Amino acid sequence: MARRAPVQQRSIESMNRMLDAGEQLFYEGGSPALTLESVIERAETSTGSFYARFGDMRGFLDAMHERVLGIVAAEFMPILSKAALEPDLDSALHKTFTGVFEVVERHRVPLYFFAVGNSHDPAWREMGAQFTLGVTDVFTQLIKQYLPKFTSAVDKRRIDMAVRMSIAATFQQIMLDQEEFSRLNLSRKTVAAEYADMACAYLRAKPTK
Repeated sequence: MARRAPVQQRSIESMNRMLDAGEQLFYEGGSPALTLESVIERAETSTGSFYARFGDMRGFLDAMHERVLGIVAAEFMPILSKAALEPDLDSALHKTFTGVFEVVERHRVPLYFFAVGNSHDPAWREMGAQFTLGVTDVFTQLIKQYLPKFTSAVDKRRIDMAVRMSIAATFQQIMLDQEEFSRLNLSRKTVAAEYADMACAYLRAKPTK
């Protein structure tokens, strides 16, 4: 069954209660805690209401995916906006990496579920791709703001590669615990600062060709 958008206020409130319940369960116990029965019990609603709003569990997970991306976007964008007010590239990227890594840490469980564990799902993958491209565009503009003379093909390529590295670093924070890829125990703040320094050094380095 297809997910149906609610029209009446009561239906909207019922749908939001179930999504709120799903969000709470996700953060408490990850995807195994997210079952039809647990959502209905937590939201204090009925099976009929659930199916009327979402069609089936897949429809509910689609809505949860949209919600997670919406929450993360709502937390990412102010970070990038504030970074754009910094006096130089170094401080802007430090603020960006630190803020983004904090958001990822808060929402790591659902981000892993949708972005990594279920990346084979075409619909979710497309939703994630559009989200990532949107963030990429904003981050690219942020860098260009501090490097207005970077207009050649080589300059544009270096900005693109710096952004790619930043996205990869963010996915690393989602996918792996620190001890799974490093023998050094570094704080999240330190890792964010080092990534910012690396991006700045790369952007300012003289191209090899």
